[in-house]
Amino acid sequence: DMTARSVPRGEVDPGWPAHSALRYEAGVELAIRSLSRSLGRTWLIVGLGLAYLVSQLAILATLGRIGPELLRLQCLGFSAAETLRVFRAWEASGALNAYRAHFLLDDVHWLWYAGFFTAVLGRLFERRGVTQRLDWILALPLASGLLDFFENRIQHVFLSAPDFSTVVDPLPLISTAASGLKWLLLLFYVGTTLVLLFRPRRAPEA
Repeated sequence: DMTARSVPRGEVDPGWPAHSALRYEAGVELAIRSLSRSLGRTWLIVGLGLAYLVSQLAILATLGRIGPELLRLQCLGFSAAETLRVFRAWEASGALNAYRAHFLLDDVHWLWYAGFFTAVLGRLFERRGVTQRLDWILALPLASGLLDFFENRIQHVFLSAPDFSTVVDPLPLISTAASGLKWLLLLFYVGTTLVLLFRPRRAPEA
């Protein structure tokens, strides 16, 4: 019951924590939906999409042949021993320079894909009439981007010492866990985007 009630002076309404939580939750949902609508403008979607595409292609070109091995390291590099093995192999082959160089792009890459997918999902949520109970999905691109940023910070720590003395357990495990969660979130919201793209548009109410 959300109707106003008279509470004696000096006493606290026992229902205020629940009411405050409901108002806070409603405020967060409204902020997310408002932001997604603001981002869901066509020119912004196109701009962020182009930035994301160009950045992704440039990263792949910079990494070259170590791209697949980097993906494997991101998903399976749970220990310092495994991370050191890969880094030393890249150092011996000269590929470590490419790995270092790709961070010039990758350190801001998350901004492009997080912004792009937030904008696209916001547009699709509105046009397909998705219930507001699912608005939390709109925050997933930003969450994956922040995990990407955190993972990169750890990799910079690894590369900060010439002898890789900063590659110590459990940092590789933490980095790999962040990367794995990032990929899981990405698969989920990209899949959601594809589903909504092929979902019929909501029919106008009579």
